[in-house]
Amino acid sequence: MEHVWWRTHLRKLPELGFLEKFGNFEAVDEAMPFLIETLALPPGGRVLELGCGRGTISIRLAQWGYRVTGIDESEPMIAVANSAARQRGAEVDFRCADPRQIAERSEFDAALIPDFGTLSDADNAMMIRTVAAALRPGGKLVFGSCNPYYWSRSHRTEHRVVNRMDVIRSHQFDFPSGRLVTSVRCILQDGTRKDLPVARPRAYTLPELQALTQATGLADFRIFGEDEHGLPRLDRPLDSLQTPYFHAVALRPVTGESGEGI
Repeated sequence: MEHVWWRTHLRKLPELGFLEKFGNFEAVDEAMPFLIETLALPPGGRVLELGCGRGTISIRLAQWGYRVTGIDESEPMIAVANSAARQRGAEVDFRCADPRQIAERSEFDAALIPDFGTLSDADNAMMIRTVAAALRPGGKLVFGSCNPYYWSRSHRTEHRVVNRMDVIRSHQFDFPSGRLVTSVRCILQDGTRKDLPVARPRAYTLPELQALTQATGLADFRIFGEDEHGLPRLDRPLDSLQTPYFHAVALRPVTGESGEGI
C-alpha cells in the first residue's frame, strides 16, 4: 500500500492545488481483501481511520456497508474527502482533528492507521494509546509502517508518470533518527517543477513496534509483508529485506485481559 504514504507529503500543504485529484480508488480496491479479512468486522461495524487523507479507504469501507469515521489534521484533504464521499453517495464522518486526541472510548470495532510513524516518537505512541482506548474489546488495529531493514540498505530514487506528470521520489534512510527521508518532485506537462514537503516518517524495528503495542495493552501482535505488487498478503511469509512496508495487526483484549495502557 505504497500509495498511502503520499498523505505524508500532502498533509503539510496549505492547499492541494494540482494534487487534489492525484490518485484513484484502484489501489484501495486491491488492498481491500487484506483489510476486510484482517479486521474481521461485524456487519455494519464501526471503523476509525486515523490519517485518512483524501478519504479513499474510508469511502470504500463505507460503500461496503461499514460505519466509518475518518480523521486527519489537514483541512484541504478533509475537504476533498467530503466532496469525494458526496460524489459517490457514501456516508462518512470525516473530521479535521488531532489524531492523537479522540473522544470516543470503546466504540469502534476496528481502526486503521495506514501511514503510522509520521509524528514524533512520543506522539506516535500517544496515537496508539488513543486507538487502543477507542477500540471495543476484541477490536483490531491495522497500521502500516516503513520497514527499516529494507530502506536502510541503500539510497533509492524512482521515476514514474502519474496523471500525465513526471514524479521523482528520492528515499534515504537517516540512521541517527531511524527515519526515512523522502523528497518528491513533480514535473508538470508545461515543464513546471513542484517540490513537495519532505516527509520523515519513523521506521520502527519489529521489536519497537511490538513494544509500542504492548505498552498500550494491545495483544496478539502480528506483522505481514507485501507481495511483488506492493499489496499486503495474509498468506505471504514476511521477508523483512524485500518488503518496503510492514502491515501490523494488534487486538484489544476482551474485558479482564486488557493491559496497563487501556
